[in-house]
Amino acid sequence: MNNEIKTEQMATYEYGVMSSKYKLEATNKLTAYCTMCLHFQQSNHLIAIYSPESSKVDSWLSLTGKVSERLDEVFGGENSFDTYLNNHIEEIRACYSTIERLV
Repeated sequence: MNNEIKTEQMATYEYGVMSSKYKLEATNKLTAYCTMCLHFQQSNHLIAIYSPESSKVDSWLSLTGKVSERLDEVFGGENSFDTYLNNHIEEIRACYSTIERLV
């Protein structure tokens, strides 16, 4: 019997709002994005993603504050952000615990 413990690869994401900058570690980008939104709650429309480079195309930054449609688009369709959040809350909590302020 194989007693190896399989660990998932963690990726580091850097993001911020205004002059703040944070990093977190997540097993996938959707968990990272949910965590970022929960971290900034009502200001989640102002989140800028700095790294990894591949995540910049998923940006939902909006000065109007309307991000629900864009988040659902990034997550895969109507109501997909809320569905992902509800179905992965433990992973998101673990990810939240890795948040570290950089600036």
